[in-house]
Amino acid sequence: RLIFMLRIDVSADPRYKIDRRFIRKFLKDGWEKRSLPTGTVSVAFVGSRKARELAKKYLHDDQPHPVITVPHGTKGATFPGVDNTVGEIIICFSQVVIFAAEQDKEINTVISQFLDHAMTVLSHVLS
Repeated sequence: RLIFMLRIDVSADPRYKIDRRFIRKFLKDGWEKRSLPTGTVSVAFVGSRKARELAKKYLHDDQPHPVITVPHGTKGATFPGVDNTVGEIIICFSQVVIFAAEQDKEINTVISQFLDHAMTVLSHVLS
């Protein structure tokens, strides 16, 4: 029996009210369902200024995207101290709040939509 090993690192400013347990479970379940490679995935919740800075770096535009997916090996990707990183998911928390308010949805629902999108991107890039 193969053991599924996925390490999920979640980082966020303490002001951002996120449910790390929910995020880890949602990612683990989606990861297994898509048969994505095992390793480490980093999920970072950032503000709009940092999201805009990262969009310039990775997407070459000046918009604070709601979610940016950076597969391992992407030029300029930095994963300090982690050798087996599969990818990084960057979520703009202010965009989560805006989407939740506009769509009358809970924060976790919007976060799951963004994570699902990121896993879809990774599954296309990594397969």
